[in-house]
Amino acid sequence: MDKRTGEGKLLSEMGQGAMFDCSVLGDRAFQIELEHVETAGYGRDKTGSHLYLEKTLQAIQVVNDNEERLVPVHVDGDGHCLVHAMSRALVGREIFWHALMANLKSHLETELHKYKGLFRDFIHDDEWIDIISEADPYFQPPPSSGEGLGLRNIHLFGLANVLHRPIILLDSVTGMQSSGDYTGIFLPALVPEDKCKSKDNVLNKPLAVAWSSLGRNHFIPLVGVRGKPMPKLPQWLIPKAWGIPNEMVQRYVEFDSDGHCFIGGERCLQEKYIQRLVKAMDDLFIKKNNIAAQLVTEVHQFVYKPSGMVGVKPETVTVAAKSAVADGRLYRCLSCNALCELHVDFSSDQLCPGGELYNIAVETHGPLVEGLSYTFPSQDLVCVFDAERNMLVAVKHKNMTLLECHLCHGPLRRVKSDGSAVYVNGDRTSSPVAGSSRCGCGFKHYWNGREYENMPESFPISLEWGGKTVSETVYWFQYEHDPSLNSNVYDVAAKLVQKHFPGEFGSERLVQKVVDIILRQTAKREGENKGARPKFASQNASGTNSDEDTNAVSPFTPSKIILTGEKKKNFTQRGAEHE
Repeated sequence: MDKRTGEGKLLSEMGQGAMFDCSVLGDRAFQIELEHVETAGYGRDKTGSHLYLEKTLQAIQVVNDNEERLVPVHVDGDGHCLVHAMSRALVGREIFWHALMANLKSHLETELHKYKGLFRDFIHDDEWIDIISEADPYFQPPPSSGEGLGLRNIHLFGLANVLHRPIILLDSVTGMQSSGDYTGIFLPALVPEDKCKSKDNVLNKPLAVAWSSLGRNHFIPLVGVRGKPMPKLPQWLIPKAWGIPNEMVQRYVEFDSDGHCFIGGERCLQEKYIQRLVKAMDDLFIKKNNIAAQLVTEVHQFVYKPSGMVGVKPETVTVAAKSAVADGRLYRCLSCNALCELHVDFSSDQLCPGGELYNIAVETHGPLVEGLSYTFPSQDLVCVFDAERNMLVAVKHKNMTLLECHLCHGPLRRVKSDGSAVYVNGDRTSSPVAGSSRCGCGFKHYWNGREYENMPESFPISLEWGGKTVSETVYWFQYEHDPSLNSNVYDVAAKLVQKHFPGEFGSERLVQKVVDIILRQTAKREGENKGARPKFASQNASGTNSDEDTNAVSPFTPSKIILTGEKKKNFTQRGAEHE
């Protein structure tokens, strides 16, 4: 990201190398905010690790004043969980997974001769091709090989050297005490010690990851808590060095007087910078793929995960998301915000102009009307007409309601490529109301392309011109904090007349009549003066005012007078003192 403009650019355009150097993150660490610890999908891991790692976490708390200072947090299980865990431990987001894998592959290729010499007793020369291939961000195992081995201990060792800092792999207490190769401290042994220090000449502190279950097929990071002292591991819980002599631990890890080592550190990337970085990445993704990255992520979460599919490549999800949006199959719930992909046995082309079902509806019912339902018994299908898109929208198919969320039964709306919903009039949007509103739901409502704090008032009106009578419903806004959003009576009347009697000579009189009707209707709804015009004291047969009328209207009582016409003013009449 260009820090000056905030735009994403190629590193080569900014005079840097072809690949981001992940070692610049070597002294960085993420600390989670206390209020976010229980946030689902971001905070504490919910895969069962709290039970599997229970005794390990308890032992860590003992040396941290019996306080939870090291929290296992969530990462996606999409086949890249190790680099996701590393990225979250570094900056709190999974945004550097691709860069970490690219760095790892490049590092293994460059230092292959050193690796072969160091691990010749453990790894056969023929295995290195697979090890390097598995470090590729786009690696896919050959069909004949079944499932790939995935990232393993040798890759952890490589990542420690990429980041210029140790990585500690933890397990359950039972697993750590077993003879299996389940834990270890992975040292940047191929990097000189002076390059494993921060700018203040302090050794980069280790990162901690752990297995989440007995299956040992998912890595999770353990991170500190912001505002609390730096977490530390007890000496007896620190595993032995993996792949190299244990004596080298002292060269790359600093211990306190009790033999404990600190985890992570306190040099965190600022949240504002991360947000700018994420925005730059999102903008580039949209420019390249014509779809929002967050929408692709949501498709993976709501469509792929529930189906049990794991290890799906981001490119596959991106293509599927673009196809679902283009075909109008992707919908969002306005209540719980979940995504839903609708699958039907008819083509969306049949619902568009020229399509079979569209033509049948026009031939049977004439011009299609916005919001009306059209039934197709042979397909067991019910549609409504969407005038904005000029197409039919399926709402019920084979006795199944299509536009109702299967999670909360809230309303579903079609999703655009930027992830936003295609609202219909009256829908509650995701924009909060500043202050209070008459609606009370706390969110704005969509109406004809704009967002309002309140729902409109509606009332029927009849228009008669040239022997033709038309009934119409007027939707009236008058309580918006932004005055420009309140309805203008003359504009509303003119649009109604133009809609039903376009180009009629002398229709200005009809506009004036409609204005008068709307003013009377809205004045009644306000409860002011029982109408658009104030009532003056009536006279009895003798020409004098009755007591009742005199009490009802006083020349000194403020009253609202509405002057009909293209312009209207409200003024207060307090009496004519000059008379």
